[in-house]
Amino acid sequence: MDLSQLPDVSNLLVTADNPARDDIPGMDHERCAALHNYLLHYAWLAEGHPSSSLRNNTNTFFTVHGAAAEQLRPRLNMSLATFLDSAKLPPAGPERPPFFFWANALSDPEFLFDEWLADMFDQPADSLVCLYFPNIGQGGESGGGVLYHQRYHRAAVFMHMDDHGFALPLEEHRELWHPLETVLSNWIDLIRLGKVTASPRDEPALFGSEKIGPWEWRPYSEAQVASCIRAWNRLCEAIEARMPSQPPSAVDLGPLLAPAVLDEASVPQNCFSRSFLTAARRPLFDFIAPGLTLPPADTSAFAAVQPFTKLSRGCHTIPSVCIFPAASGEEVDLTGSSYPFSIGIDDSVPSRVVAGVYSEPVDRNNYDYAEEGFRLLLPYGFRGDWDASLGARKSDGSTIERNNGTELFQHGYKPFGGDYYRAQRLERLFDCWCKLVEEGVWSVGPQGIKGTIDTFKEADTERWKDYLIPPTW
Repeated sequence: MDLSQLPDVSNLLVTADNPARDDIPGMDHERCAALHNYLLHYAWLAEGHPSSSLRNNTNTFFTVHGAAAEQLRPRLNMSLATFLDSAKLPPAGPERPPFFFWANALSDPEFLFDEWLADMFDQPADSLVCLYFPNIGQGGESGGGVLYHQRYHRAAVFMHMDDHGFALPLEEHRELWHPLETVLSNWIDLIRLGKVTASPRDEPALFGSEKIGPWEWRPYSEAQVASCIRAWNRLCEAIEARMPSQPPSAVDLGPLLAPAVLDEASVPQNCFSRSFLTAARRPLFDFIAPGLTLPPADTSAFAAVQPFTKLSRGCHTIPSVCIFPAASGEEVDLTGSSYPFSIGIDDSVPSRVVAGVYSEPVDRNNYDYAEEGFRLLLPYGFRGDWDASLGARKSDGSTIERNNGTELFQHGYKPFGGDYYRAQRLERLFDCWCKLVEEGVWSVGPQGIKGTIDTFKEADTERWKDYLIPPTW
């Protein structure tokens, strides 16, 4: 695939330094149309079609659907109508590639307005537009896809009917809705990161998982490893800078773990956890979070806190690795847990394991998983939805269910696409912990972060916002 045939949209992508504009009424239709057309072009090339076949393509929502589309124009905000005048549809002829992993195509006229949802959530008439059909989950006629709110000019991705309760009405969940250019930029970032790739649809996926047209969800990318290590370095530097007696900065303790240590513990080759643990530096302290230590550098000590790596598993299964164990050896009772430790495991899963941060177990021939993900397993659960102003919460603002000790720092509903069960990324945990250090929420002592694992119970108090990672993909 010759990427040089694609237009350069780098200056249009939404970033911290190039945010979505808030000084215009309605949608930033030019920016959105350019990003939309880039994704369409990308999928077209990935399917093996020549770029030249798009050169004179005039297919848009209005030119393809004609009178049926024109009848809807008066009900559309002018900026949204202008976007639909500029956003391209694939040329007629070859099998049309899906627009992206989470979206099949711009909706047909009969499914454009979702009046059923608008009525259910007491939204104004014509306010909710199903802008894109979904690839996975329910169709546009039943509330799935990319919804666009014409009153607030914000978009969110809906995979299932249950998602609506997390993100509607918009007035109560503004943090879960974004300008359309932010959603499209996020999808392009996933491509550039290598988390989503595209190739001809008849070309098998890397591990045999189902492709969606040309689109494939990958376990992880080397760019993600590098990004996670940068987040790790920021956290370590924040802690080391606050240690009472400044350690010598020139000391090099090597990586967190030597490859031989991981070999002895049966951590698979070429997986995210191994890539991170053998490349990230070992810092000049022991406690990376309250009550959580660095992984033991000793071979037998590290193997002793790995309850899953030596269990018999499928050929595409990456088991969970205990990365940061509880210092005092507190255990977690997994009996009845909804956390999928048994993914791809042929043996019996232990009923009790040491508390701590674990990498996410995955079966690579599935989709929408995060090998770069984590779970914090705590030796206690939270109180649940007992007080609207308190209680540990996920990124989407929903309260962690009663007695659950495995969902702290996790996503919940994902406004950029994906199921609720996909794990949060490890790098985002490091960013969150770094913020807790820099803002003085966590104290630093000679051995690193002070406190015990009970410190995380603060998430069940009025300080719950300190223990919530803002929503993203």
